[in-house]
Amino acid sequence: MTAQPTTPEDGSDAAVRADRDHGSRAGTAEGTATHLTGIIGRSEPFPSRPRASVVHSDETTKIVAFEFDEGHELGDHAAHHPVLIQLLRGRVEFGLPDRTVDLRPGEILHLTAQLRHSVRALEPTTLTITMLLPQG
Repeated sequence: MTAQPTTPEDGSDAAVRADRDHGSRAGTAEGTATHLTGIIGRSEPFPSRPRASVVHSDETTKIVAFEFDEGHELGDHAAHHPVLIQLLRGRVEFGLPDRTVDLRPGEILHLTAQLRHSVRALEPTTLTITMLLPQG
C-alpha cells in the first residue's frame, strides 16, 4: 500500500498545518501589542454631560472612552480624522446627516473624516472612539 499525497482540500493533518502555516509566514515578529483593560467605568460622567478619558495614544491611533449617564448628549460635531465608535455598554441614538442609528453593545460604527454626527445616551453608556490618525 502506498501513501497518497495530501492536498489542502482533503482536510488531512498536513493540509490543516499548511493552512495554519500560511498565517505564520505573513507579517512580522517585530512590533507591539497593547492590551487595554478597565475601560467600562474608567471615570464617572459629569452631572450634566459625558466625561472623556484617553485610553491609548500613539502615532497612528488615539482611543478615547466616554462615560454617559442617561440623557447626556454630545451635540452636532465632526472629527478631523476617520473614527470607529464602539459601544461597550448601554445604548445611544447616534445622529447622522441621513439617519439615526440605535447603537447597542458590541456594535461598531465607522465614520469618515468630517462627517457631522451627534450622540444621545438612552441609558448609562460606555463607548470608545478610535481615531485613525494619518501616518507620516
